[in-house]
Amino acid sequence: MSGWLFDLYPMQGGMVLWIVDEAGESHRLTEAFEPIFYATGTRRDLAALGRALAADGLARPLGPARRREFWTGAMIDVLAFALAVPEAQPRLLRRIAPFTTVTFFDCDLPLPLQYSHYRKVFPAARVTATHDDRGRLLDIAARDSPWDLEYEHPPLRRMALAGQGDELGRGVPTGTLRVLEVHVEGEAFRLDEGDPGTLIAELNRLIRRYDPHILFTQYGDAYLVPTLLLLARRAGIPLELDRDAIRRRIRLRGHSYFSYGRILYQAPFYPCFGRWHIDAKNSFILRESRMQGLVELSRLSKIPVQKMARTSPGSAISGMQLDRALDEGILVPWKKGEPERWKSAWDLFVADKGGLVYQPLTGLHQGVAEIDFASMYPAMMVRHNISPETVGCACCAGDAGARVPEIGATLCRRREGLVTRTLRPILERRARYKALRKAAPAGGERREVYDQRQTALKWILVTCFGYLGYRNARFGRIEAHEAVTAWSREKLIQAREVCEAHGFRVLHAIVDSLWIQKDGATEEELAMLCRRIHAKVGIPIALEGVYKWIAFLPSRVSPRVPVVNRYLGAFTNGETKVRGIDLRRSDTPPLVAEAQERMIALLAEAPDAAGYRARVPAVLDVLAEYALRLWEGQVRLEDLTITKTISKPPEEYRHDTLSALAAKQLARKGIAVHPGEAVRYVIQQERAADKAARARPLELLGDDAAYDAAKYVDLLVRAAETVLGPCGYDAARLHRYLDLLRKQEREARTLSSSGVRREG
Repeated sequence: MSGWLFDLYPMQGGMVLWIVDEAGESHRLTEAFEPIFYATGTRRDLAALGRALAADGLARPLGPARRREFWTGAMIDVLAFALAVPEAQPRLLRRIAPFTTVTFFDCDLPLPLQYSHYRKVFPAARVTATHDDRGRLLDIAARDSPWDLEYEHPPLRRMALAGQGDELGRGVPTGTLRVLEVHVEGEAFRLDEGDPGTLIAELNRLIRRYDPHILFTQYGDAYLVPTLLLLARRAGIPLELDRDAIRRRIRLRGHSYFSYGRILYQAPFYPCFGRWHIDAKNSFILRESRMQGLVELSRLSKIPVQKMARTSPGSAISGMQLDRALDEGILVPWKKGEPERWKSAWDLFVADKGGLVYQPLTGLHQGVAEIDFASMYPAMMVRHNISPETVGCACCAGDAGARVPEIGATLCRRREGLVTRTLRPILERRARYKALRKAAPAGGERREVYDQRQTALKWILVTCFGYLGYRNARFGRIEAHEAVTAWSREKLIQAREVCEAHGFRVLHAIVDSLWIQKDGATEEELAMLCRRIHAKVGIPIALEGVYKWIAFLPSRVSPRVPVVNRYLGAFTNGETKVRGIDLRRSDTPPLVAEAQERMIALLAEAPDAAGYRARVPAVLDVLAEYALRLWEGQVRLEDLTITKTISKPPEEYRHDTLSALAAKQLARKGIAVHPGEAVRYVIQQERAADKAARARPLELLGDDAAYDAAKYVDLLVRAAETVLGPCGYDAARLHRYLDLLRKQEREARTLSSSGVRREG
């Protein structure tokens, strides 16, 4: 059999493989599989461990083995065990937890990864397989490599499911499933509310008729799939989402977690068995890089596609590191026991600084060039061999060239680190995809393919640095994290020195980007400057673009204080770039974002700073247009929606902020809102004595609901102040302008009304 390895997962004491052949037909194969794990300890402790695992029927010892220890690189003696049943891995971990004097390796690695390593295959690989007449796999071999740049996807049939619940709005549906829309092969079907048995039977009929490989959903994990399972259970009819016969457990609650200063919510995971279920609303990778990027990461990380769709780019880089460790015989500890090395308060002050930032010179500037390092942090990790096991190397302690600037730690120059070995081919691969994209015909399918794949790799490179300092990362260590930031500070200083040596003025710099200015500078001179910086620091840097004008904005709270990442500018090619302003904030109402976008589009036409100032009247006209619409009640409630993420359950809020009030109203209606999820509300009367009247969730609003026009005009003024602030317009001046405009509008209406009465 030839085809693509579509999916694999543990079941019935082994692994189930699904292969899609050239004609798009799906084939189920099985193979017995015993994952291998290792342990080290005293002879007595290992003997006791072996007896306990044998008595429970969990695992059996295979005998002594020699494997490479991660931190030292030395070969050590370990005892190998075979896990009898792959699905029993969670039970195994619970059973070995009491053996605190034994060190375990490889015991909790993802089973698809271990099987992929064992058989030398990977998700979405082209494979040739042989099997017996009972569907038992005899042999399988990959016909391509995960590192191939040109590869085909299997021929897959797609079905899209979308459910409409009780509530209105653009958020997660809730309550009773009113309508189920099915789109497949250019046809659309509408299954209306009615008897649950009829709806499930009709959906099953469509699935059998079209036999899709992929089920695309909107909020499938959070709402649609559990709702369909509940209806199927109520009707006593099995729901045929899966090709495999499994017993489903209905989970209605996901989990909230803290990441990079934010509370996030992950909906429960409802995979399909024998099909892919991909929830477009529960997949960051799909949203950023589409299917090409999703499959790209799945092939490289050996994480099955529908699992990859619901994990982070950090999980992908972690999977690649684990895969490399398995390939090289490196033991992966079950519980990382490497603590942070002791540091004095001064050592912490020196080392724990993060990236270097030069505060911007606020105001409006013209003729400014932006130059950016290409994948700065991962490129430094590769160039300087920064990996957890290479930091603080004893063998290179006397080598001055191995020292990290400022903090003085040494980096090994004899042994290449695991993180370095993992990142190097990813950097090269992304560079090759970008070259292929550039060479492909504009607007063509191949250009889009290459762009999606390189975008997926970009997110891996973005997250690889953060995982170095993540306490739960398999191959994380804070000293490696600090070494990266120390090198980045040094290289930014070096880049600034080169710029100034060539007559450029540095207006702003942040970690891996510099904004520089020099009268009469040409693109050829800027290209030469980038080559000089590359030669000095050893990392490629390129021209992002030249701005016709750029405005570095101050703090709203203290206008004299610059803000690192708050600016707007227009390049010479007409494109705009904005950071940290209302348009980029998720809690800005769509109407306000639209108004600010129009204002910036007008300013983008300006050829320089003087042209920017000359367009102030046109921007004020936009402000007036939107303010009048608000005063006259000509705005849809959806366009006034404010979206905020809550950080705790609604009942735990002590202060009645507008978002807390909206979340509590949803909770009283039986609509669950978990920490990390967003609430969408409209401000009705911000200062009402009745707190319930201050804001109302969008889902609970009627068509005739009112809104607080004065509050939304205030938000509109703040957005206008952002773009007109460099021209001397603050919020107070803009409010005076609108007050005068409104007064003139009222007087004009009064005169018009009086004229009509006299004529009568």
